[in-house]
Amino acid sequence: MTTKTKKTILVIILSLITLTIGYFIAKNIVINKVENYISNLPEHLNLQYKSIDLDVLVGNFKLEAPLLTIKGKTTDKINTQLALETLSIEGVSYWNYWNNNTIDIENINVKSPKITHFYNKQVSSKDFNIQINNQVKIPVNIERFSVDNAMIEIFDFNTETVLFKSDQLNMSTLKMRFNEDTFKAKIPFKFEDFNLSANQTFYVLNDFENLTVHKIEINKNNATFTDLNIKTKYDKHELSKHLKVERDYYDLKVEEITINDYKVGFKNDSIFSFNSENIAIKNPNFNIYRDKLVADDFSEKQMYSKQLRDLNFDLKVKNVQIENASITYEEKMKAEKQAGKLLFSNLNAKIANLGNAYADSVTTTIDISSTFMDNSSLNVNWSFNVNNLADQFVFKADLGLLKASQMNQFMEPNLNIRLNGELQKTYFTIDGNTNTSNIDLKTKYQNFDVTVLKDNGKEKNKLLSSIVNLLVSSDSKDQADNFKKATVKDIQRIKHKSIFNFIWISIRSGLKEAML
Repeated sequence: MTTKTKKTILVIILSLITLTIGYFIAKNIVINKVENYISNLPEHLNLQYKSIDLDVLVGNFKLEAPLLTIKGKTTDKINTQLALETLSIEGVSYWNYWNNNTIDIENINVKSPKITHFYNKQVSSKDFNIQINNQVKIPVNIERFSVDNAMIEIFDFNTETVLFKSDQLNMSTLKMRFNEDTFKAKIPFKFEDFNLSANQTFYVLNDFENLTVHKIEINKNNATFTDLNIKTKYDKHELSKHLKVERDYYDLKVEEITINDYKVGFKNDSIFSFNSENIAIKNPNFNIYRDKLVADDFSEKQMYSKQLRDLNFDLKVKNVQIENASITYEEKMKAEKQAGKLLFSNLNAKIANLGNAYADSVTTTIDISSTFMDNSSLNVNWSFNVNNLADQFVFKADLGLLKASQMNQFMEPNLNIRLNGELQKTYFTIDGNTNTSNIDLKTKYQNFDVTVLKDNGKEKNKLLSSIVNLLVSSDSKDQADNFKKATVKDIQRIKHKSIFNFIWISIRSGLKEAML
């Protein structure tokens, strides 16, 4: 072996030794910096971990079993706790950091995080957001960011009751970008793709209703919610004990909600906006119960057009489809009697231009076909303009053969009357606004008879029944086309009652005018 060769080998060996020593020195320097940073966190932050693993050559970093605890600065109580199985950062590019002053990362993975947060209404998140944004000084590019098998629990800070919970949450994004421009936006990052899924999600909507969703799947363009349930947390009778004024009991079950081609953002970087081409709601089942023995709520109920107009965000949904819905409405008027019941089944609806972000000329339309009280066909066309400040609307409907006796399960317990006969066909058009309505109605009926019941709800009050039937025509055959017609104007809305009450008193006025 020549002297030159020996020198070359020696240089290579020394270089390898130097690189190896340098590698471990660099590794120790970085680990020491990380450990020093962790040990010097503010007093209200505490980070514990099992081990740190660092591969300086390829830019990989792994933190085993980290546990981050955040306490309140004044209360010294735990606000948030984050426990992970591992935090892995892979493929950090030193070249781009040194040459382009950017942080490029191939992959960040958060495995099995458990997030516990105690929500305090008195604490604002604004200061925290400002601190985060101010600390980001250079652009960050992450090729892939993922969270596997997360669990999130949010509790009320004062009562420690569960406000939100979600299990088996998985999330991934591609090509996340943080830079000077995104920092200024409401959402401080951008991405090219996004996927999220979760099982068994629970959320407290308010003091009375809870939301549960069996499965959630969301990507950048579409979202699906499976087995959704909005339900009053008390049963029908228990709810009344917690009320000062009347409030409906709700139990809404939906097999699936699909949102297609949606877009979310912030208009002028301040007003939240939500747009969608189509929302499909499959097999909803809605049970509503109202105890009229509870005191009336005399607060004004706004028209739907005004409710949409006054939303604090921009909403624009081109089409909503409701498939095979059923609605049961129960109303209890008397303590000693069961609640009266109204049924709508096989209900299908198409809603066009739902929202508050359309031009003034665009009309919201609702087309409904359904079965009323198990046997009668009911078709509705409802239209209004959200931008009309008078809240004008048109409500058209046609009702097929309705045996009057079908209404008795509502009429007898609530109004103490029993009906017989047939409404063979009924058409009506209601045009109105926030104050009054007008109705044009025509109805074809036969053998119509009203029985007024005694207070016990069983026996016939013969005198009152005779008087009522003297006033009510038994059929419409005296008319040329066998339809009795009526027009009633200036029907006053009872503003502390629902919009559907307004529709009902308009129909009632038309029927009274036609049949008396």
